Amino acid sequence: MIAASSAQAGALRCAEDAEGGACVWGRAEGFEAGALQVRGLHIALAGLTVPGRKDLCGSKATKEDFDCARPARKRMAELVAKGVACEILDVAAGQLWGRCRSADGDIGRLMVQAGVARAAKDGPYGDAQKQAVQGKKGLWAADMILPRDWEAARRKAEDED
Repeated sequence: MIAASSAQAGALRCAEDAEGGACVWGRAEGFEAGALQVRGLHIALAGLTVPGRKDLCGSKATKEDFDCARPARKRMAELVAKGVACEILDVAAGQLWGRCRSADGDIGRLMVQAGVARAAKDGPYGDAQKQAVQGKKGLWAADMILPRDWEAARRKAEDED
């Protein structure tokens, strides 16, 4: 469980967890579009998928290609600037998977709502993705040319209406 600390205004800390769950908090030492590093631990955000650095998106308006992950990295920088608290959910193949919060809320949900990440299948952010697609936010904007798998996700979300 993640709770706000009374020691520092706005800082996040992990609450005492009677069930023995792992949680780490502090300043993000590094980050990428779908993962961050806190206290030396590399934590991938569970429940979302971000475009890879090699995925190219395009703008119909400017007719220019760009790294699809760039908007996700920018949003992540904004969200982790004031510190994070991450609950470790799983360890698979040497990778820590977690759900992290910033002062603004659940980072995964905020990334998906902004349209810079896609909700993982059967993950907790399906409703947030639907809102982003309907609102034409981020990579779901009307003038975006997306990689094939992202375009399929957009069509699926629009068909569910």
